[in-house]
Amino acid sequence: MSRQVTVDFEGVSITIQSQCEAAANSLCKIDKVINRIHETASTLETQKVKEYQNYLLESKQKIQNAISEFTASLEEYKALKQQTIFEYALDSNDDGDDVSKQFNKLNTTLRQKGEELVNMVNELTGSKLEVIDQMIHEGLLNTGQESVQAMMDKANGVLNISADMTSKIDEIEDVSLRELTYREMLKQANEGLSFEELVSKAQEEYDILVGKKTRQVIEEYKAELKANGVSPEVLNSAKSIDEANATMNAAIIDEKVRKETLKVIIKTIKDRGFVVDTKKNLKIDKDKNIVKLVALKASGQTAEFEIQLNGKFMYRFDGYEGLACNKDIDPFMEDLKNVYDINILHEENQWSNPDKIQTQKYQYVNKNKNTN
Repeated sequence: MSRQVTVDFEGVSITIQSQCEAAANSLCKIDKVINRIHETASTLETQKVKEYQNYLLESKQKIQNAISEFTASLEEYKALKQQTIFEYALDSNDDGDDVSKQFNKLNTTLRQKGEELVNMVNELTGSKLEVIDQMIHEGLLNTGQESVQAMMDKANGVLNISADMTSKIDEIEDVSLRELTYREMLKQANEGLSFEELVSKAQEEYDILVGKKTRQVIEEYKAELKANGVSPEVLNSAKSIDEANATMNAAIIDEKVRKETLKVIIKTIKDRGFVVDTKKNLKIDKDKNIVKLVALKASGQTAEFEIQLNGKFMYRFDGYEGLACNKDIDPFMEDLKNVYDINILHEENQWSNPDKIQTQKYQYVNKNKNTN
Protein backbone atom coordinates (compact mmCIF):
# COMPACT_ATOMS: atom_id res chain seq x y z
CA MET A 1 0.00 0.00 0.00
CA SER A 2 1.03 3.58 -0.55
CA ARG A 3 -0.34 6.64 1.24
CA GLN A 4 0.39 10.38 1.04
CA VAL A 5 -0.95 12.79 3.66
CA THR A 6 -0.46 16.53 4.25
CA VAL A 7 -0.45 17.52 7.92
CA ASP A 8 -1.09 20.90 9.53
CA PHE A 9 0.76 20.96 12.82
CA GLU A 10 2.06 23.12 15.62
CA GLY A 11 5.05 22.32 17.77
CA VAL A 12 4.36 24.30 20.92
CA SER A 13 7.53 23.37 22.80
CA ILE A 14 9.67 23.71 19.69
CA THR A 15 8.20 27.11 18.87
CA ILE A 16 8.67 28.41 22.41
CA GLN A 17 12.28 27.27 22.51
CA SER A 18 12.91 28.90 19.14
CA GLN A 19 11.31 32.16 20.26
CA CYS A 20 13.43 32.17 23.43
CA GLU A 21 16.61 31.47 21.45
CA ALA A 22 15.85 34.30 19.05
CA ALA A 23 15.12 36.63 21.98
CA ALA A 24 18.37 35.64 23.70
CA ASN A 25 20.31 36.32 20.50
CA SER A 26 18.75 39.77 20.31
CA LEU A 27 20.51 40.69 23.55
CA CYS A 28 23.78 40.66 21.63
CA LYS A 29 22.53 43.61 19.56
CA ILE A 30 21.89 45.64 22.70
CA ASP A 31 25.30 44.68 24.10
CA LYS A 32 26.89 45.84 20.87
CA VAL A 33 25.40 49.33 21.22
CA ILE A 34 26.35 49.50 24.92
CA ASN A 35 29.93 48.69 23.92
CA ARG A 36 29.78 51.45 21.32
CA ILE A 37 28.78 53.89 24.03
CA HIS A 38 31.77 52.82 26.11
CA GLU A 39 34.13 53.15 23.16
CA THR A 40 33.02 56.53 21.83
CA ALA A 41 31.62 58.58 24.72
CA SER A 42 34.14 61.14 25.98
CA THR A 43 33.19 60.33 29.59
CA LEU A 44 30.74 57.87 31.11
CA GLU A 45 30.04 60.27 33.92
CA THR A 46 27.79 62.60 31.95
CA GLN A 47 24.10 62.44 32.72
CA LYS A 48 23.06 61.82 29.12
CA VAL A 49 25.45 58.93 28.55
CA LYS A 50 24.26 57.30 31.77
CA GLU A 51 20.66 57.83 30.69
CA TYR A 52 21.19 55.98 27.42
CA GLN A 53 23.20 53.23 29.05
CA ASN A 54 20.51 52.68 31.68
CA TYR A 55 17.84 52.62 28.98
CA LEU A 56 19.68 49.84 27.13
CA LEU A 57 20.31 47.86 30.30
CA GLU A 58 16.63 48.13 31.20
CA SER A 59 15.72 46.89 27.70
CA LYS A 60 17.99 43.88 28.20
CA GLN A 61 16.44 43.16 31.58
CA LYS A 62 12.91 43.29 30.15
CA ILE A 63 13.79 40.69 27.53
CA GLN A 64 15.66 38.50 30.02
CA ASN A 65 12.73 38.58 32.46
CA ALA A 66 10.29 37.67 29.70
CA ILE A 67 12.50 34.73 28.64
CA SER A 68 12.70 33.45 32.23
CA GLU A 69 8.92 33.66 32.71
CA PHE A 70 8.33 32.02 29.35
CA THR A 71 10.75 29.18 30.12
CA ALA A 72 9.05 28.53 33.47
CA SER A 73 5.66 28.39 31.77
CA LEU A 74 7.06 25.91 29.26
CA GLU A 75 8.12 23.54 32.04
CA GLU A 76 4.64 23.79 33.56
CA TYR A 77 3.17 23.11 30.12
CA LYS A 78 5.31 19.99 29.63
CA ALA A 79 4.32 18.63 33.06
CA LEU A 80 0.63 19.23 32.38
CA LYS A 81 0.88 17.61 28.97
CA GLN A 82 2.34 14.44 30.46
CA GLN A 83 -0.37 14.44 33.11
CA THR A 84 -3.02 14.88 30.42
CA ILE A 85 -1.61 11.93 28.47
CA PHE A 86 -1.54 9.84 31.66
CA GLU A 87 -5.12 10.71 32.59
CA TYR A 88 -6.28 9.95 29.05
CA ALA A 89 -4.56 6.57 29.16
CA LEU A 90 -6.43 5.75 32.37
CA ASP A 91 -9.68 6.92 30.78
CA SER A 92 -10.25 9.22 33.76
CA ASN A 93 -13.29 11.47 33.85
CA ASP A 94 -13.52 14.40 36.28
CA ASP A 95 -9.85 14.80 37.15
CA GLY A 96 -8.83 14.31 33.55
CA ASP A 97 -11.26 16.99 32.39
CA ASP A 98 -9.87 19.46 34.93
CA VAL A 99 -6.28 18.75 33.87
CA SER A 100 -7.24 19.04 30.23
CA LYS A 101 -8.90 22.42 30.79
CA GLN A 102 -5.87 23.65 32.71
CA PHE A 103 -3.59 22.39 29.94
CA ASN A 104 -5.62 24.09 27.19
CA LYS A 105 -5.68 27.35 29.15
CA LEU A 106 -1.90 27.27 29.57
CA ASN A 107 -1.52 26.43 25.88
CA THR A 108 -3.41 29.62 25.00
CA THR A 109 -1.40 31.63 27.53
CA LEU A 110 1.87 30.39 26.06
CA ARG A 111 0.86 31.48 22.58
CA GLN A 112 0.04 34.95 23.87
CA LYS A 113 3.32 35.17 25.78
CA GLY A 114 5.16 34.04 22.67
CA GLU A 115 3.65 36.85 20.63
CA GLU A 116 4.40 39.34 23.41
CA LEU A 117 8.03 38.24 23.60
CA VAL A 118 8.50 38.49 19.84
CA ASN A 119 6.83 41.93 19.76
CA MET A 120 9.02 43.12 22.65
CA VAL A 121 12.18 42.00 20.89
CA ASN A 122 11.07 43.66 17.65
CA GLU A 123 10.33 46.92 19.45
CA LEU A 124 13.53 47.10 21.50
CA THR A 125 15.98 45.94 18.82
CA GLY A 126 14.61 47.69 15.73
CA SER A 127 14.76 51.36 14.83
CA LYS A 128 15.00 52.46 18.49
CA LEU A 129 18.33 50.70 18.84
CA GLU A 130 19.63 51.89 15.48
CA VAL A 131 18.79 55.53 16.25
CA ILE A 132 20.88 55.32 19.41
CA ASP A 133 23.74 53.85 17.39
CA GLN A 134 23.45 56.66 14.84
CA MET A 135 23.38 59.29 17.60
CA ILE A 136 26.59 57.76 18.95
CA HIS A 137 28.09 57.92 15.45
CA GLU A 138 27.23 61.60 15.13
CA GLY A 139 28.51 62.40 18.60
CA LEU A 140 25.11 63.44 19.87
CA LEU A 141 25.43 61.65 23.20
CA ASN A 142 28.52 63.61 24.19
CA THR A 143 26.94 66.89 23.18
CA GLY A 144 23.79 65.92 25.03
CA GLN A 145 25.31 67.47 28.15
CA GLU A 146 24.97 70.83 26.42
CA SER A 147 21.20 70.45 26.37
CA VAL A 148 21.30 69.64 30.08
CA GLN A 149 23.09 72.92 30.77
CA ALA A 150 20.64 74.79 28.56
CA MET A 151 17.79 73.23 30.51
CA MET A 152 19.39 74.44 33.73
CA ASP A 153 19.68 77.93 32.27
CA LYS A 154 16.02 77.90 31.41
CA ALA A 155 15.11 76.64 34.85
CA ASN A 156 17.15 79.47 36.37
CA GLY A 157 15.27 82.05 34.38
CA VAL A 158 17.87 82.70 31.71
CA LEU A 159 15.31 81.44 29.19
CA ASN A 160 11.55 81.15 29.50
CA ILE A 161 10.34 77.57 29.90
CA SER A 162 7.18 75.88 31.06
CA ALA A 163 7.48 73.32 33.84
CA ASP A 164 4.49 71.56 32.30
CA MET A 165 6.38 71.27 29.01
CA THR A 166 9.46 69.66 30.57
CA SER A 167 7.22 67.32 32.54
CA LYS A 168 5.55 66.12 29.34
CA ILE A 169 8.88 65.65 27.58
CA ASP A 170 10.22 63.67 30.54
CA GLU A 171 7.35 61.22 30.06
CA ILE A 172 8.38 60.33 26.49
CA GLU A 173 9.41 56.68 26.76
CA ASP A 174 11.78 56.53 23.79
CA VAL A 175 15.03 57.97 25.14
CA SER A 176 16.19 59.21 21.71
CA LEU A 177 12.90 60.88 20.84
CA ARG A 178 12.91 62.49 24.27
CA GLU A 179 16.41 63.89 23.74
CA LEU A 180 15.53 65.17 20.27
CA THR A 181 12.40 66.85 21.63
CA TYR A 182 14.49 68.66 24.24
CA ARG A 183 16.78 69.84 21.46
CA GLU A 184 13.84 71.17 19.47
CA MET A 185 12.52 72.99 22.51
CA LEU A 186 15.87 74.76 22.98
CA LYS A 187 15.86 76.21 19.49
CA GLN A 188 14.84 79.87 19.49
CA ALA A 189 12.94 79.36 16.26
CA ASN A 190 10.63 76.91 18.05
CA GLU A 191 9.78 79.18 20.97
CA GLY A 192 6.06 79.16 21.66
CA LEU A 193 5.40 75.85 19.93
CA SER A 194 3.12 73.34 21.64
CA PHE A 195 4.34 70.01 23.01
CA GLU A 196 2.76 68.16 20.09
CA GLU A 197 4.48 70.45 17.56
CA LEU A 198 7.86 69.95 19.23
CA VAL A 199 7.43 66.18 19.24
CA SER A 200 6.47 66.30 15.55
CA LYS A 201 9.66 68.20 14.70
CA ALA A 202 11.69 65.80 16.86
CA GLN A 203 10.11 62.85 15.05
CA GLU A 204 11.26 64.32 11.74
CA GLU A 205 14.84 64.39 13.05
CA TYR A 206 14.37 60.89 14.42
CA ASP A 207 13.26 59.65 11.00
CA ILE A 208 16.29 61.27 9.38
CA LEU A 209 18.59 59.38 11.75
CA VAL A 210 16.74 56.13 10.99
CA GLY A 211 16.98 56.80 7.26
CA LYS A 212 20.75 57.11 7.46
CA LYS A 213 20.94 53.59 8.90
CA THR A 214 18.22 51.77 6.98
CA ARG A 215 20.17 50.44 4.00
CA GLN A 216 23.16 49.42 6.13
CA VAL A 217 21.00 47.69 8.74
CA ILE A 218 18.96 45.75 6.19
CA GLU A 219 22.21 44.45 4.66
CA GLU A 220 23.33 43.38 8.14
CA TYR A 221 19.98 41.63 8.63
CA LYS A 222 20.44 39.79 5.33
CA ALA A 223 23.83 38.54 6.49
CA GLU A 224 22.25 37.36 9.74
CA LEU A 225 19.52 35.52 7.83
CA LYS A 226 22.10 33.79 5.67
CA ALA A 227 24.04 32.73 8.76
CA ASN A 228 20.83 31.12 10.08
CA GLY A 229 20.16 29.23 6.85
CA VAL A 230 17.39 31.56 5.65
CA SER A 231 17.26 33.16 2.22
CA PRO A 232 18.05 36.91 2.43
CA GLU A 233 15.45 37.45 -0.30
CA VAL A 234 12.71 37.60 2.35
CA LEU A 235 13.88 41.17 3.01
CA ASN A 236 13.81 42.32 -0.61
CA SER A 237 10.51 44.14 -0.12
CA ALA A 238 11.32 45.59 3.33
CA LYS A 239 11.15 49.39 3.35
CA SER A 240 12.01 50.17 6.97
CA ILE A 241 14.23 48.90 9.77
CA ASP A 242 11.27 47.86 11.91
CA GLU A 243 9.65 45.96 9.03
CA ALA A 244 12.94 44.24 8.17
CA ASN A 245 13.62 43.43 11.83
CA ALA A 246 10.21 41.83 12.35
CA THR A 247 10.48 39.89 9.09
CA MET A 248 13.98 38.67 9.92
CA ASN A 249 13.05 37.53 13.43
CA ALA A 250 9.95 35.70 12.18
CA ALA A 251 11.92 33.99 9.39
CA ILE A 252 14.66 32.86 11.78
CA ILE A 253 12.11 31.48 14.25
CA ASP A 254 10.27 29.66 11.45
CA GLU A 255 13.51 28.10 10.24
CA LYS A 256 14.48 27.04 13.76
CA VAL A 257 11.07 25.39 14.15
CA ARG A 258 11.47 23.58 10.85
CA LYS A 259 14.97 22.34 11.72
CA GLU A 260 13.82 21.05 15.09
CA THR A 261 10.74 19.46 13.50
CA LEU A 262 13.01 17.73 10.99
CA LYS A 263 15.17 16.39 13.83
CA VAL A 264 12.07 15.08 15.58
CA ILE A 265 10.81 13.39 12.43
CA ILE A 266 14.21 11.74 11.87
CA LYS A 267 14.31 10.46 15.46
CA THR A 268 10.75 9.18 15.27
CA ILE A 269 11.07 7.47 11.92
CA LYS A 270 14.28 5.75 13.05
CA ASP A 271 12.29 4.25 15.94
CA ARG A 272 10.10 2.60 13.31
CA GLY A 273 13.12 0.79 11.85
CA PHE A 274 13.92 3.18 8.99
CA VAL A 275 17.44 4.15 8.03
CA VAL A 276 18.04 7.84 7.34
CA ASP A 277 21.11 8.84 5.36
CA THR A 278 21.00 12.64 5.70
CA LYS A 279 23.97 13.10 3.35
CA LYS A 280 22.26 11.35 0.44
CA ASN A 281 18.54 11.50 1.18
CA LEU A 282 18.11 14.98 2.62
CA LYS A 283 17.90 17.96 0.32
CA ILE A 284 16.45 21.46 0.13
CA ASP A 285 14.20 22.58 -2.69
CA LYS A 286 15.10 26.29 -2.67
CA ASP A 287 12.51 27.21 -5.29
CA LYS A 288 9.65 25.83 -3.18
CA ASN A 289 11.44 26.44 0.15
CA ILE A 290 10.85 22.83 1.21
CA VAL A 291 13.15 20.38 2.98
CA LYS A 292 12.83 16.85 1.59
CA LEU A 293 13.78 13.65 3.38
CA VAL A 294 13.62 10.02 2.28
CA ALA A 295 13.98 7.14 4.79
CA LEU A 296 14.43 3.51 3.78
CA LYS A 297 13.84 0.08 5.31
CA ALA A 298 15.95 -2.94 4.46
CA SER A 299 12.72 -4.76 3.53
CA GLY A 300 12.01 -2.19 0.78
CA GLN A 301 9.52 0.21 2.40
CA THR A 302 10.13 3.96 2.11
CA ALA A 303 8.95 7.03 3.97
CA GLU A 304 9.24 10.40 2.27
CA PHE A 305 8.76 13.75 4.02
CA GLU A 306 8.49 17.37 2.92
CA ILE A 307 8.69 19.98 5.69
CA GLN A 308 7.49 23.48 4.86
CA LEU A 309 7.79 26.79 6.70
CA ASN A 310 4.07 27.41 7.14
CA GLY A 311 3.31 24.75 9.73
CA LYS A 312 2.81 21.90 7.28
CA PHE A 313 4.59 18.70 6.43
CA MET A 314 3.76 15.92 4.00
CA TYR A 315 4.49 12.23 4.61
CA ARG A 316 4.32 9.44 2.08
CA PHE A 317 4.77 5.76 2.96
CA ASP A 318 5.38 3.37 0.05
CA GLY A 319 6.08 -0.30 -0.58
CA TYR A 320 3.67 -1.95 1.89
CA GLU A 321 1.33 -4.91 1.37
CA GLY A 322 -2.30 -4.07 2.11
CA LEU A 323 -2.78 -1.96 5.24
CA ALA A 324 0.58 -2.88 6.75
CA CYS A 325 1.78 0.73 6.50
CA ASN A 326 -0.56 1.63 9.38
CA LYS A 327 1.74 -0.31 11.71
CA ASP A 328 4.42 2.29 11.00
CA ILE A 329 2.25 5.37 10.46
CA ASP A 330 0.09 5.15 13.60
CA PRO A 331 2.96 4.79 16.12
CA PHE A 332 4.91 7.44 14.21
CA MET A 333 2.08 9.98 14.58
CA GLU A 334 1.50 9.06 18.22
CA ASP A 335 5.17 9.60 19.04
CA LEU A 336 5.12 12.99 17.35
CA LYS A 337 2.20 14.01 19.54
CA ASN A 338 3.02 12.43 22.89
CA VAL A 339 6.81 12.26 22.95
CA TYR A 340 7.78 15.34 20.97
CA ASP A 341 4.77 17.63 21.51
CA ILE A 342 3.84 18.01 17.84
CA ASN A 343 0.13 18.80 17.86
CA ILE A 344 -1.64 17.61 14.73
CA LEU A 345 -4.24 20.21 13.75
CA HIS A 346 -5.48 18.65 10.51
CA GLU A 347 -4.66 15.75 8.20
CA GLU A 348 -5.58 15.66 4.55
CA ASN A 349 -5.22 12.37 2.68
CA GLN A 350 -3.90 13.20 -0.81
CA TRP A 351 -4.13 9.68 -2.12
CA SER A 352 -3.70 6.04 -1.21
CA ASN A 353 -3.07 2.92 -3.26
CA PRO A 354 -3.66 -0.60 -1.92
CA ASP A 355 -1.07 -2.11 -4.25
CA LYS A 356 2.56 -2.52 -3.26
CA ILE A 357 4.74 0.24 -4.73
CA GLN A 358 8.30 -0.61 -5.63
CA THR A 359 11.10 1.60 -4.27
CA GLN A 360 13.15 1.90 -7.45
CA LYS A 361 12.10 5.54 -7.84
CA TYR A 362 13.69 6.50 -4.53
CA GLN A 363 16.83 4.51 -5.20
CA TYR A 364 17.15 6.39 -8.51
CA VAL A 365 16.64 9.76 -6.80
CA ASN A 366 19.37 8.96 -4.28
CA LYS A 367 21.88 8.33 -7.05
CA ASN A 368 20.94 11.38 -9.09
CA LYS A 369 20.57 14.48 -6.91
CA ASN A 370 19.10 16.65 -9.65
CA THR A 371 16.34 14.20 -10.56
CA ASN A 372 12.89 14.48 -9.02
